[in-house]
Amino acid sequence: MQILSITRRGFMASIVALPLMGCQEETAKVRYRVIATVEVDGKPIEASTVMEVRYARVKNSLIGTGGATRLYGEALIFDLPGGKSFYMLPTERIENGPIAQIWEYAVLNSFGIKNSIGGLEAADFQILRSTSGRIPYSLGKRFPTFVAFEDDQKPNTIFEFRRDEIGAIFPNVCFVRLELEVTSAPITERLRERLPWLNSPQQVFDREPPGSKRPTGDRPIGHLVTIEDFFGDGSR
Repeated sequence: MQILSITRRGFMASIVALPLMGCQEETAKVRYRVIATVEVDGKPIEASTVMEVRYARVKNSLIGTGGATRLYGEALIFDLPGGKSFYMLPTERIENGPIAQIWEYAVLNSFGIKNSIGGLEAADFQILRSTSGRIPYSLGKRFPTFVAFEDDQKPNTIFEFRRDEIGAIFPNVCFVRLELEVTSAPITERLRERLPWLNSPQQVFDREPPGSKRPTGDRPIGHLVTIEDFFGDGSR
């Protein structure tokens, strides 16, 4: 099933490369701050990271008219009182299955754009260029992946949790909301210093033993996630 995940990434990478094979008819980029809010003992605490997503409408590509994206940025670091931390990846685990992109779709939906990446129209690009301020995150029940480590310096101690489970992992902590705020601030670059093993030229996470037939949905996050999943495809 790991092959499925690689196949999905390979497909999206080919979509991103389409502008090299066609003509970018229209483009837009959105620089935004991802703001997560939790309550600790009833008091709100925020953490954020700045990302950027670029959209392009592509004509005369190998598949005709379509769309392409490129995401810049990294996982959000949330430091809690008492020295505990968790991370919100810029990717999602689909229905407890493979790892996939999410922000490219979440920005569109949060901005009220109903068309798909491949079907963006001139009016959609205008919305992407003109939207400002702080808006609620909106992508139905889909959210980025939340992870933490038993020891941040040991990547194989990673574990996953849902946002509504955060109180079971970190007592007296409650997830409140996720928001986007359009900004001109620099794209955040903190994660590689915080987690030096992200600079490794090799993958550092565990994998299923040879011959394993355990379904993807039954595998722990540490047997699926890669270093690349902590970054947008433009920042890897």
